[in-house]
Formats: sequence, C-alpha cells, structure tokens
Amino acid sequence: MNQLSRLESQSIFIIREAYRQFKKVAMLWSIGKDSMTLLWLSRKAFYGRIPFPIVHLDTGYQLRQIYRFRDEYAKKWNFNLIVAKNQEALDRGV
Repeated sequence: MNQLSRLESQSIFIIREAYRQFKKVAMLWSIGKDSMTLLWLSRKAFYGRIPFPIVHLDTGYQLRQIYRFRDEYAKKWNFNLIVAKNQEALDRGV
C-alpha cells in the first residue's frame, strides 16, 4: 500500500469514527478543493451514501456557476444539503 492509499484509509477511518461517536454530526462544504476532497472521502467511507447533512454557508458572493455546481452535485450524489445564510449580515452589506 502506498502512502496516498494509507492516508486515504486513515481519513476514511476517522470519518467513520466521528460519525459513530457523534450522533449529531454535519460537514461544512465551502465547495473549495479541501472540502470537495472531504466530501469525496465521506462518500467513500459510507459506500456512496453520506448519512449526515452537508452544510453550505452561502455568503451571497459566489458566482452563479458555483451555485449550479453545488446544486448539481447535491442532486447527483444524493446528499442532504442544508444551505444557510446570515441574511441579517447580508442586508447590512457585511
């Protein structure tokens, strides 16, 4: 087993253990490269079906393509997507 495979196996083990020990777990998804990797590993950890919600904190500053990408992958990979906004801050221009 090469180093990358070992790291992947360890990551999957940690994700499964976190889910086993914490019943109210969710994952933040910024749609960046790091959170995409974690999302991919979570799918692998649970054989394609992530058993906890995925939370996207919508700043309102993303490009339309990002929103399309987010919605497309939430549907394609069939996970529970929660989109949260701080509307009060957005209204104040923060």
